[in-house]
Amino acid sequence: MAWMNLGFFGVQFSFGLTQTAVNPLFLLLGADAHSLPILNIAGPITGLLIQPFIGAMSDKTWSPRWGRRKPFVLGGGLVCVIILFLFPLVSALWMAVLCLWLVDAGNNTAMEPYRALISDRLRKAQIPKGFLIQSMFTGAGAVLANVSLYVFQQVLTGSSEAGVPTWVFVCFWLGAVCCLVTITIAMMRTREVTPSDEELAEIRTQSKGIAATVGDVARAVKVMPIGMHKIGLAFMFQWYAMFIYWQFVSVSVAESVFDAAPGTPGYEDAAGWTGLMNGGYNFVTMVSAMFLLPLCHRFGGKRVHAGTLALAGISLAALSTINTQALTLVPMIGLGICWASMVGVPYLMVASMVPRERTGVYMGILNMMIVVPMLIQTLTFGWIFDNLLDERGTNAILLAGVLLGCAAVAMLWVNSPPKDEDSSVMPLAARREITVYDRVIVGSDGSPSALYAVARAHEVAAAAEARVVVVTAYSPEGAVDRPVQVGGRQLLYGQEAARRAVHRSVAELTSDRIREIEQVVVAGEPADALLEVARTSTASLLVVGNRGLGAEEGESLGSVPAKIVRNAACDVLVVQTSALHEEL
Repeated sequence: MAWMNLGFFGVQFSFGLTQTAVNPLFLLLGADAHSLPILNIAGPITGLLIQPFIGAMSDKTWSPRWGRRKPFVLGGGLVCVIILFLFPLVSALWMAVLCLWLVDAGNNTAMEPYRALISDRLRKAQIPKGFLIQSMFTGAGAVLANVSLYVFQQVLTGSSEAGVPTWVFVCFWLGAVCCLVTITIAMMRTREVTPSDEELAEIRTQSKGIAATVGDVARAVKVMPIGMHKIGLAFMFQWYAMFIYWQFVSVSVAESVFDAAPGTPGYEDAAGWTGLMNGGYNFVTMVSAMFLLPLCHRFGGKRVHAGTLALAGISLAALSTINTQALTLVPMIGLGICWASMVGVPYLMVASMVPRERTGVYMGILNMMIVVPMLIQTLTFGWIFDNLLDERGTNAILLAGVLLGCAAVAMLWVNSPPKDEDSSVMPLAARREITVYDRVIVGSDGSPSALYAVARAHEVAAAAEARVVVVTAYSPEGAVDRPVQVGGRQLLYGQEAARRAVHRSVAELTSDRIREIEQVVVAGEPADALLEVARTSTASLLVVGNRGLGAEEGESLGSVPAKIVRNAACDVLVVQTSALHEEL
């Protein structure tokens, strides 16, 4: 799973450079601070035009040699590599803007098919872990991008004739190498899932071309879950705020800490320090990502994401008032935790809401919800900065913090589904019902009463997100090749008969909440076999039927459950199967 996500390291290195280095580069090439929003319009426009349509196209693509998503990931990655190499060679502002358009186009082409590839390759229960690892690689790539900006700025001197510092050259070329190597390795090590004959037939019959793709996206928007609409409102505040942060954090730090303005000698130092700050919050992202998934399962995705948004809002509000260089790193903790949630939790929510075969288009639509507020920001914030914020970067960062607080409130407005309908991949609000059992062990001889007990064990394990262990015991003596019915139970002779019984017992265990289903076939007495399996875990629940295993006619509790109740060191659930026997 790690190799599969490795390419996100390179993609995020590229994105990290556009976050941190491009705006200072614009200012070094003569741009004014109030023009930064409109100069950054490339990201929103390319995202709006490319992401949903590339996602929809990848849903309808299949090549026996290249797969479904890989052509888009490799193509977008190649564009990023080429432009990252050319970016520092620019000699005029218009050239830098053009490079930003092209590198954003490459990033947007690669990103959503890549996320859809992860969803395609993993079983539903594995998707949260896959997106968690993705968040960790995302954080690692951004850390290297931002830290390299700071380190190389400290050790390298000189600049090109156009005024581009030498350290910018090294950072962008390092990014090109990282992007090329990581994406290539990830795609070589990841095999795409071959569609079934039915899926291939559907892909071949689907209309291709721009008009068909536009119609496909429009239909997907029309029928998308209501939860996505409400997430979109939270995204409006969230991403407007983040675009402000990326554009004006260096201006804010230059004002409050370095007492410098764009174009002055101190501003280059502020830009380098901002790179270290951004590297800091991405390092926090890399570390905190591993803790978010358990929190989401306990408190619900919307509450966790709302909490991280509120934390980031407070952090940015504090950053706008700090005038000590070292202290500017403290708010990056809150921002990093929030960024880990931003790049993971909403995508998990959407992945759990939509059909898997439509993941590509819906991931693209989700990113439309990101780029639309960014586009609005680029068109409106220049006027806001000049007329309402006194052209102060610190005021811009304070406003970003307030907007993140608004996003937190909006996120809480997302309605949670009924508890029995909430997603097992990323619940919006449902808590886990049971948390004390790691393994649910159930005995089965394949009889109807045993299958009923297995079904109940399945329900308990799903609530606890535990592992199910189905144990079948058999007698190695005797030559009977089929079960022998004795009262309410079956006597199994030989390993093959036991295997058939255990396979029949697990055939219907399909819940996504269950981590793993284990089959154990043991020679010996049923009670002894169950007790021995349970003995190896202190966090187990034993499930047995009150009739069936070892029960004689007229007994309310069979010999097997009776022995287990007396001798088990863990909890025992005795399932009432007497009525089932009476019906039989």
